[in-house]
Amino acid sequence: MTRRLLAALALALLPLAALGVTVTTPGTVTTVVNSKLFTAPSGDNRLHGIVRDPVSGDIYVGDWNQLSVGVTPFFGPYIENKDSIRRIDQLQEVSLMTYVVAPNAMAYNAADREIYVVAGSVSCNSSAPRGAGPSLNGIVAIDPATGKSRVLAGGKPGSANGSAQQARFEEPAGIASDPGSGAFFVSEGCMNRIREVDANGDVATLAGSGQKGSNDGAGDQAQFDDPRGLAYCEHEHLLYVADSSNNEIRSIDLNGNVKTLAGAPEPGFVDGSGSAARFDEPTGVACDNAGNVYVADSENNAVRMITAAGVVTTLAGDKTPGTADGVGTAARFSTPGDLTYDPDATALYVVDWGSNKIRKVSVPAPAGSP
Repeated sequence: MTRRLLAALALALLPLAALGVTVTTPGTVTTVVNSKLFTAPSGDNRLHGIVRDPVSGDIYVGDWNQLSVGVTPFFGPYIENKDSIRRIDQLQEVSLMTYVVAPNAMAYNAADREIYVVAGSVSCNSSAPRGAGPSLNGIVAIDPATGKSRVLAGGKPGSANGSAQQARFEEPAGIASDPGSGAFFVSEGCMNRIREVDANGDVATLAGSGQKGSNDGAGDQAQFDDPRGLAYCEHEHLLYVADSSNNEIRSIDLNGNVKTLAGAPEPGFVDGSGSAARFDEPTGVACDNAGNVYVADSENNAVRMITAAGVVTTLAGDKTPGTADGVGTAARFSTPGDLTYDPDATALYVVDWGSNKIRKVSVPAPAGSP
């Protein structure tokens, strides 16, 4: 064996730390954006939805502003709504991209490099809009380079399939995109359905009967109870849904066949396989390119991981709420709501709803990664 080959072998056997490579333990939680950057004069805002632009590396967050109420001498009382989409750049500086009333969730579309936002200003328990501003229940497309926006589908709140102008949504809560087909998927918390929207804005129901329940099945034979976060996983061509009030993570294929991946209707905080695992109001989902699914388990104040086989483990957090950075169960969250996966950093960015902070959680490298 040559001297050069021996040296190369010795180098290969060195620990990564000895080579100057930073190795982050999976489950390590750090705070990357502080709540002070999202504070309005009237108090803290509330963050809804998060997505990463893979081209720029910037992160976008939906920001529900505290409504400003006042009186003018000539026009009398007014309510000002400044709900917006905020940009977090590589220096972790926060800036305004554009205004959108009641943004709930976001997806990145690789085809046109635009950010798609589902907005819904109507509560399930009320027919009144949340606040001032144009009321849209539907999908808004935004060009991150210019901030210009357009409506892809939807309008006044309601329930109708059809063309972009005819379609109606009722409190759209989550959105995901399929890069292969150009389609979008939207969850409706109020209506317990998953809708499919093509690139032209035409809307159809993919799955869900509209009635509360937890049945698996095809199309309208399936049931949900307040479905929230969505993630499309290219590895398996499956859509994953955080079925919040069922405390389950469901999978849907492109034909609308629904199966329960993990969890059961009874809430709890248990790692395990399939229906033996327990969640408590899971809200956000994301997936990596190996088919692992990540869950913001809101009421358990934890981030969980599910393998493609349905095995659930806790990556970080514990039942006790808080804002502590740390590793695994030493870290604390305060009602984590939405998350997005960053393959470059092998990490998740999480909206910590109760603290108004953006947290970063390292995850295991997918199998086959360098």
